[in-house]
Amino acid sequence: MLLPRSRKKNKGQQSSVPFERRLLLSILATGLPCAIFAFILLWINPYALDHKIEGTVFFLLLWLGMSFAARNRVINSVRVLSSVVSSLKEDDFSFRASRAVAGDALGDLAIEINNLARALESERLGTMEAESLLRKVLAEAEGVIFAFSLDGKLKLFNRAAATFLGKREEGLVNQDANELGIGDLLEGPSSRTISRISNGIEKRWIVRRTHFRQNGIRHHLIMLSEASEALRAEERLAWQRMVRVLSHEINNSLAPIKSVTRTLGRILSQTELPERAHRDFDLGLNVIGTRAEALNRFLQSYAQLSKLPPPTRRVVSLKNLIERVIGLESRVDIAVLTVSDLSINVDPDQLEQVIINLTKNATEAYLAKQANGKPVTNDRPAVSVSWASAGNDLELWIRDRGIGLLDASNLFVPFYTTKETGTGIGLVLCRQIIEAHGGRLGIQNRTDTPGCEVQIKIPNCIASATAQESNIVKKHS
Repeated sequence: MLLPRSRKKNKGQQSSVPFERRLLLSILATGLPCAIFAFILLWINPYALDHKIEGTVFFLLLWLGMSFAARNRVINSVRVLSSVVSSLKEDDFSFRASRAVAGDALGDLAIEINNLARALESERLGTMEAESLLRKVLAEAEGVIFAFSLDGKLKLFNRAAATFLGKREEGLVNQDANELGIGDLLEGPSSRTISRISNGIEKRWIVRRTHFRQNGIRHHLIMLSEASEALRAEERLAWQRMVRVLSHEINNSLAPIKSVTRTLGRILSQTELPERAHRDFDLGLNVIGTRAEALNRFLQSYAQLSKLPPPTRRVVSLKNLIERVIGLESRVDIAVLTVSDLSINVDPDQLEQVIINLTKNATEAYLAKQANGKPVTNDRPAVSVSWASAGNDLELWIRDRGIGLLDASNLFVPFYTTKETGTGIGLVLCRQIIEAHGGRLGIQNRTDTPGCEVQIKIPNCIASATAQESNIVKKHS
């Protein structure tokens, strides 16, 4: 049973008499003239004394009883209406005022309160449905959405936001933005592009920041949409256009240089010159010809970036592919740490090229560490390959115990290389192949030991998995 709301006095109100008592006094005062008139009529007539006393008591009880009954009827109606209003305040819409009869003051008031209750109930239901729809939309939205209070506390987020943070959804509410590592998102322009490295993979995000009010309180609304693939595609097109222009212009110059070099070589062979001069001319022409050929090969290697065909997929054995590729490397032992086989639907030629490039880089990093005289323990393989399936997704790792990454920002920049004989397209080509399969390629330093770790993830490529009973396969030099 709901209790009536406590009554509060208005400022300046001097009366301390409760409403119930004032109502009773008003009803008694209303019936007082009639009671006095009845008493006078009773006592002026020649009735017996005992009859007069009985009549007086009867009229007195009747007057008081009717007054209290009227008072209780009004008070009970007001208390019912008060209870209904109190339940509305507590968002409980199950109560309605009884005796809602049109035509009298309390009945009209009860009708209006009942109508108000139904309107509030309908509005509350609509609000709950809207909030439920909003939360479902937020949960399924691919973009990252955060809502922070003005003091930097997280109030609302979606599933993609938890994935972006790399944390479980439970316990994120009311955490500080700086503790979550995204305090910088609350500052700066309303629209900008940022970069974040996650699992060795650099992703670019378009950040939009605005404000909204909830319950009258202002909040920050931050929305992030991943732009890595779109920006990388534009970047790749820019490199391809530049390579085509450079190739065209340099080839136009290389052709006459090689032709003139050959012509001068024939003339030199038929010309009588002092031995020293002949040797110098011959050396100079050889240098020009050799460098022209090297530059031509250099341009041809870069042409691969603009001529890579789309993958031609077919189902192959991952284990057989790996064993075939690592058989090409004879400088170090490469260990296959996974004993199960997977049937994968990929372009085997392109995936082989990726694994060849990556195992070659891992081997050279290990050999460079040995050449620098740094100690290398023998309790772990120099280079290892392992894989696993996550649903229908393939995850493949290539790990080494080399010198590790010194500068990860230039890993996928075409033309950039730290090797004396490198061309700077190996990793770019690998990433382009993996992304053509719809996957991701990431590189980072290992946390368990010095060295580097490459992670490849190709979605929706698993055809079947077959357990193998063979032990760890090692290829020896």
